[in-house]
Amino acid sequence: MKKFLLTAALLFATQAFAQDSMEGHPMPAPAAPTEEQMAEMAETAMRLGLPEGTIKISECVPGMGEHWARPQDLPLGPIYGVLDGSLVFVEIMPSHADFIAGKSWVDVLKTPKWFLKINHVDIEFLPQGHDGYPVPHYDIHAYYVSHDEHMGFCPPPAP
Repeated sequence: MKKFLLTAALLFATQAFAQDSMEGHPMPAPAAPTEEQMAEMAETAMRLGLPEGTIKISECVPGMGEHWARPQDLPLGPIYGVLDGSLVFVEIMPSHADFIAGKSWVDVLKTPKWFLKINHVDIEFLPQGHDGYPVPHYDIHAYYVSHDEHMGFCPPPAP
């Protein structure tokens, strides 16, 4: 039953992020994980200091990296960006309605590892939302690497 729930959560999560909001490039969704892959994800999440239950919800997205999250934290997040085994960002996606209502988010973009320092923050308003989260919302990324560096991640295939 636990395996079924984890698989169902992963499938939901991958569908929720089937589209990269920044560049309009499709976000490749991973296949349902095997037990071995689930164990590898748990080990990676622990090594990166991510919360227990954090799993990979997308393959590498151009300009960002892989997306990792706990399915129960979606769609708000936090969502973590990983590239080559390193943490490169933390993201939240608050709805526009929550901003208008005056909702606050305290300590949600915290750094999972004490030695990581935020390099810059990108805030993008998506008035139509995107696949998997089709409501007006903000994508807020706190990057641990320079803008030039992450823009080179996972370049999209040439047309």
